[in-house]
Parts: sequence; structure tokens; C-alpha cells
Amino acid sequence: MRRAIQLILLYARVSVQNFAAYRFDFFMRLFMSFVQLGAELVIVYTIFFNTKSLAGWRWQHMVVLVGVYRIVAGGIRIYIVPNMRAVLEDIREGTLDFVLLKPVNSQLLVSIREFVFWRFTDIVLGLSAAAYGAYKLSVHVTWVQVTTFAFMLAAAFAIIYALWLALATLGFWFIRVQNIEMVFWNVFEAGRYPVMIYPSWVQWSLTFLIPLAFITTFPAGMLTGDSATGVPLHAPLLAGGMAVVSLLASHWFWRYGLKHYSGASA
Repeated sequence: MRRAIQLILLYARVSVQNFAAYRFDFFMRLFMSFVQLGAELVIVYTIFFNTKSLAGWRWQHMVVLVGVYRIVAGGIRIYIVPNMRAVLEDIREGTLDFVLLKPVNSQLLVSIREFVFWRFTDIVLGLSAAAYGAYKLSVHVTWVQVTTFAFMLAAAFAIIYALWLALATLGFWFIRVQNIEMVFWNVFEAGRYPVMIYPSWVQWSLTFLIPLAFITTFPAGMLTGDSATGVPLHAPLLAGGMAVVSLLASHWFWRYGLKHYSGASA
């Protein structure tokens, strides 16, 4: 564990050094993050201009949900997306050999090689939006709710990481898997809205087949603590179980995929 932490800190330091070399780019991207959040809040305003509630979700709930969506989207782009893209490229070009030859767990190494630190702005903006939405609800957010919210966010990132690792592992059999990324982002867009607004069969699909509810809707609902959102009380338990199962399944799939990797010298 100590060695893993040292590796993560090493790669993080290198990423910070690369990031510091382009400071103007950081400010431009920061500006774009504000624009994206503003556009999402405008959509919320437009929706609730002529209605007070959407499947039990008021505009304050939706602001919290937008904040959670921004947090998760930022987290995905900080380390999951760049590293999984690199894995696909390594598999396609045969340069994954350089990873496998190192005396480190291959899954750990391919998951920590790059960090896009400017995306932390999305997390900060998302937390700010979620806090503002909870404040406007005039509810007292307890430490239990905050802890449960943090736990469900951690479970959400674990589930997303497992999904992306599984997608990257498909690269051992398919040449072009990058196109699947567009499918992921198109589905993820639905996370801006509570799954309760969809028909029952779509709700079930977005909860258990594509666990989008555990990624955005349920964490947002648990933070507000409002039963009107329709989030089940046992959602944290389900989220934890799904996270564990997803991580174990993706780890097994990765090890299975490595057996089918021929390398650059084959």
C-alpha cells in the first residue's frame, strides 16, 4: 500500500509540473468550466419557469443534482478518462509491454499515470452548486447526510472506474473501442436529470443495467434528505454492494484480457 501511494504521488507531481507549464490554458479552461455550469443552470431555470416540480424534484433539488453531475464529470476527467484512453492506445500500439515489465501491479499502474488537475475546478464548482441548492432548500444538512453523500460519491467513482476499465479491456479483442466512449458520454448526459422522470422500465434500466441512478440521482437525493425525491433509504447499501461487485468483476476481466495480449514483439 505504501508503494502504491508513493507511485500515485510521483505521477501526480509529474502531472502538476506538466500542468504548470501552460498556465494561460488553465485560466481558459477555468472560464469554460464556469460557462458549462452556467449553461446547465440555465437549463434548470428554463425547465422550472413554468413548473414547480418535476417528479417531486423542485428547482433546488435540481441545482444539487447539477452540482453532483459536475462533480462526477470532473472526477471522471481528472484521472479515469485520460488513463483509460492511454491504455487503449498502448494495447493498439503494443506499448503496454513497458507497463507489464515493471514490478508493479499492472492495473494500478495503468490507472495512475496521468492526472488532469485543472478539472478540480469542476469539482469545486459542483460542490458549490450542490451546497447552494441544499441551502436554498432551507434544510439542516447533518453530518450523517454529508458522510452518506461522500460515501455514495466514492461508490459512484468506483462504479465508473470499473465500467471504464472494462471498456479499456475490450481493446484486447477489438481494434477501435474509442467509439464506445461517445456512447458512454451520451448516456451520462441523462444523469443531469433525476431518473424518476423516466418511464418505469427506463428507471429500472438506469438503476441496475446502466447504474446512472447510483452515480448522480441517488447521491443528490441523499444529500438533501428529502423523501419527496423518491430516493430509497437503502440506496447507500445498494451503491456499496454494486461498487464492490463492479470492481471485482472489472479486475477479473482485466486479468483475463491480459492473457490475450500479444505485445509489440508478437
